[in-house]
Amino acid sequence: MSLVHQRLLNLNRKGLEVYMSSILLKNKNVPLFEEYFGQLDYDWLLRLSEDRKWAMLEKPTVVRYMTGKNLSLDSEYRKRDFYMAMLRIDGNIEAMKRLCGSRARYFYYVGNPKMARFYFRQANINLKTILYYLTSYINFLREIIVKEFKVFG
Repeated sequence: MSLVHQRLLNLNRKGLEVYMSSILLKNKNVPLFEEYFGQLDYDWLLRLSEDRKWAMLEKPTVVRYMTGKNLSLDSEYRKRDFYMAMLRIDGNIEAMKRLCGSRARYFYYVGNPKMARFYFRQANINLKTILYYLTSYINFLREIIVKEFKVFG
């Protein structure tokens, strides 16, 4: 198992920071995107990284803007991506909690506080999670936080 694969499998402690800006690879035994659910980046990256040598840049090379048209904000895509990721990390409690935290922040961002609170309760408990949870009850405060801070994306 490559170090990159292990890192992706364990996820980043800050949340799901698996963004593909550029990938260069030899076109040899490249796994296809998952055909039943559609393009699921996380699952595909795990399968792609499993038995390959990797070099990773640690610094961001792109800036990502959330415009409302991003696939990351598509509710069906988010549901399928969450489901596939949970299947892949089944049994890794810490990774599952981080994934629930990411799902909670997604719902917080799109204005579904009830679902956000549900997933925040499943996530790692820390000061940031508690603050997001509490502010999810106060709509105008949640809107300010979404506008001013990098909650999701």
